[in-house]
Formats: sequence, structure tokens, C-alpha cells
Amino acid sequence: MQKLAIIGLMSGSSLDGVDLAWCDFEFDPTQQDKPLVSWQLRKGVTWPYPEEWQARLRAAPTLSGRELWLLHTELGHYFGLQVARFLDEIGERPDIVASHGHTVFHFPQKKTTTQLGDGAAMAAVLELPVIDQFRSLDMALGGQGAPLAPLADQYFFGDYFASLNLGGIVNMSVRSPRGYLAFDVTGVNQVLDALVAEIGLPYDDDGHLARCGQLLPDMLAKANALDFLKQPYPKSLGNDWVREQLLPIFQDGGYRLANRLHTLCVHVAQQIGWHLQRVIEGEGLEVAPDAKLLVAGGGGFNGFLCELIAEQVAPIELVKADPDMLAYKEAALMALAGGLRWLHLPNVLPSVTGARRAAVGGAVHWGKDLT
Repeated sequence: MQKLAIIGLMSGSSLDGVDLAWCDFEFDPTQQDKPLVSWQLRKGVTWPYPEEWQARLRAAPTLSGRELWLLHTELGHYFGLQVARFLDEIGERPDIVASHGHTVFHFPQKKTTTQLGDGAAMAAVLELPVIDQFRSLDMALGGQGAPLAPLADQYFFGDYFASLNLGGIVNMSVRSPRGYLAFDVTGVNQVLDALVAEIGLPYDDDGHLARCGQLLPDMLAKANALDFLKQPYPKSLGNDWVREQLLPIFQDGGYRLANRLHTLCVHVAQQIGWHLQRVIEGEGLEVAPDAKLLVAGGGGFNGFLCELIAEQVAPIELVKADPDMLAYKEAALMALAGGLRWLHLPNVLPSVTGARRAAVGGAVHWGKDLT
């Protein structure tokens, strides 16, 4: 048995802040199919990005190569300081830090992905081992490099028929006889947050504004007609698709904000329902009468959106994860991925990504003094 205390770090596409989760794991590396014996999320925190960092990360895709790499290094030092602040609160030090970084480019067709936040800089700041770049090996092996969330679904929530992660992008995973099947569906939180930013709000609390709106059928039809939504799985989305194709549809200022938010929520719910049914029919899956779909991620706090999703997936029952997992699932996922990487065990699922084999993904930066 091996016990590991790991901090997972996630910087999401909605740019709300840096999510950190301290997780305690017990692994049995000899059981390669089921190496996780037990785990707990001890503490999670979100450090909001200052406006300056939000602006810099939002502009990152337009930077020159030189500017982007300088930002990569500077963000790594910033991440290291945020983790150090978290450690000061806890009063302990973990064995490992596992950082997803902040995605600026994701091009599966080119076998490349870019997450900013240099792990070497973090390791130097913290004097701890830091693991980052979890997606790259899977993509080199022909996979999509995404979604990663099904790893958490398999290890943390294996009793559920299906799981949703409602983050900046919606991803879905479904248990099947040939392993977990998973894929990105469409954009959600980053679009909702961008829309309510028009009136100076960070988010639509519980979906109140969207609930007050009315459906815009033409806008809904336009969003549902986007080509990616019809593509077969496995498939993954980059933030560029959300910014360039989905978001502009809902930024039409000729319509009330509440109506646009309402229509976006209907779009997300319909796509989730359609994609789930597509997997069930395509794989010939039997759905038990007590089948449940678990919702995690920040979108789970949007009550209106969850009501719409529940209608679309019925008779499968929608169940929300507990509040900590709603908020910190992705950070806990990175901690899990880091633990498996540390033990030289696969941490990216080829049944999900389409890679030719399972990857042990992640670059290790040894921040400790070896003398």
C-alpha cells in the first residue's frame, strides 16, 4: 500500500480562478486494474484571478510565440505562489502537486495541446515534485487528449450509469461493456459567464436570470446546427471553438439577456439528452430502472440548467454530487491523475480518447533537493 497526499490544481476556461484540492489517497500499485483503495477530499479552495490575470489569459491565444512562452513561465510562478498560500492555510506539505495548467490551444487533429503554467517554475517555488502536461502523450498516441474527467468518474463514481462534468465545457462519460465512453458535448459555463458579464455579474446565480427568460427558437436552431455536435465520439473541444463558434450565436445584442441565457440552457440540456441517447442506442446499452446520472462541476450550482437536463435524460435520474465535488471535481481529478502518474499507472483512458493504448501521462519536475 502507498499513501499519497496530493494537491490538484485546475485553471478552468471560465477564468473564475485557480481551483486547488488537497486529496489523501491510498493506492495498491499491485492491483493495476483497481489500484485506488480509498481517498478523501480533505480541503478545497478557489483563489479568484485578479482582473489583470483574467485579461492576460483571455488574450493569450493572440500573443506571439515569445510573449506566450514568457506568460507560461510567469503563470507557473503565480500558480506556485497560490499553492504556497494554500499550504500556509493547511499547515502541512503534500507529497506531490498535480497541475492541469490553463488551456489556450487544443488541436487534436494536429496532435497538439497547450496548457500554460510552467511546472518547473512551480516546482522551484514550492520545492516539491510537480506533475503537469497530462494530455500530451495521449495526443501523441493518436488520442484526443480529452476529456480527462472520465478518469474521476471511473475511480470516484463507478456506480453511476453516466456522469456529466458541467465546467467551461460539458463532458459526458457513460459506462459500457467496452469501457468508459466519453466526449465533450458543448460549451456551458464559459458562455454563461461571458453573457452575464455584459451586466457586470460573475455568474447567473442558480440560473435565476435564465429562468426568467423565454426561448428564442431561431437562436436555438442555429446553435444546434453547429457541425461539431453531429460528429461521432470520441471527440473533444477546445476553448477556441467555444469562443469562435458557439459564443457569438448568443451574443446577439438584439435580444434580451435573459432570453439568450434561457436559450443557451435549453441548447445545453438538449445536446446532453441527444448525446446520451445516441450512446445508448449506438452501443445497445440496457438502462436499468434505477439508473442514475451524476452531475459535477460548477454548472451543478445552476438549478435551472439542472432542471432542464433532468427533463432531457428522464427516466434516468439526475443526481448532483455533494457541494465540494461540484466545486472541486476537476482539481481532485488532477490529484488522482498525478497519483497514478507517480506510480507509473495509466491515467488517460483510451476508450475515451481514441488513443492506440493507455497513456501514463504527465511530466515530472523534481522540486526537491536530491542531495
